[in-house]
Amino acid sequence: MGDEEENKGKINEPSVSYSGNNIRVYTSFDDAAKGELADILKQSPEDRIRETVQLILRVYGVTQEELNERTRNMKITIIRS
Repeated sequence: MGDEEENKGKINEPSVSYSGNNIRVYTSFDDAAKGELADILKQSPEDRIRETVQLILRVYGVTQEELNERTRNMKITIIRS
């Protein structure tokens, strides 16, 4: 019974991370989090901003081309729903 309590919330199978051409297998969530943090720290600030912008565009369903075609009015519009 003590082992079940100890292992609660832990995975039995290794966590896997795919980056580039490499596959990393982690034995715990802590190791996976440390590996992910190390990868983030290796990135340049420009790359991290670029990935953030791509994620925002994907969330809102807008392509880079559509964004480039919009006219810029240098104003911020807040729409209340």
